[in-house]
Amino acid sequence: MSVAVWSKTQWERIRRFRLSAEAYRKVTVVALALIAIIVVTGAAVRLTGSGLGCEDWPNCSSGEFVGFETPNQTIEQVNRLFTGLVSVAVIAAVLGSLRRRPYRRDLVWWSAGLVAGVIGQIVLGGITVLVDLHPAAV
Repeated sequence: MSVAVWSKTQWERIRRFRLSAEAYRKVTVVALALIAIIVVTGAAVRLTGSGLGCEDWPNCSSGEFVGFETPNQTIEQVNRLFTGLVSVAVIAAVLGSLRRRPYRRDLVWWSAGLVAGVIGQIVLGGITVLVDLHPAAV
């Protein structure tokens, strides 16, 4: 169903959606766990020398988005794909902070900072690959 044909009732349901403090805590715990895991997968990329397992960015190579042909490529690709999960989790944290009751402005700012951090990591990761792991980028 396209957004344009949603009924007024459906939009009203979205507008009235609220998240309890306990439910929001669960969302943030998931986001925190995923962030901790991506630190480990990032370390695996670094420690195994897989930083150029995929020679292009955002695709793994010029002809394919996903590549699992070598161990280094697999390690790098899993780290990149996992970034998608982390992105969804931190966006959920931001949306949850906006719908949480009681509303807390500080949580909105902290969760928005998570999104900024993930975007920064994505950009830096792309630059690092595109400059072939130049020491200034690493």
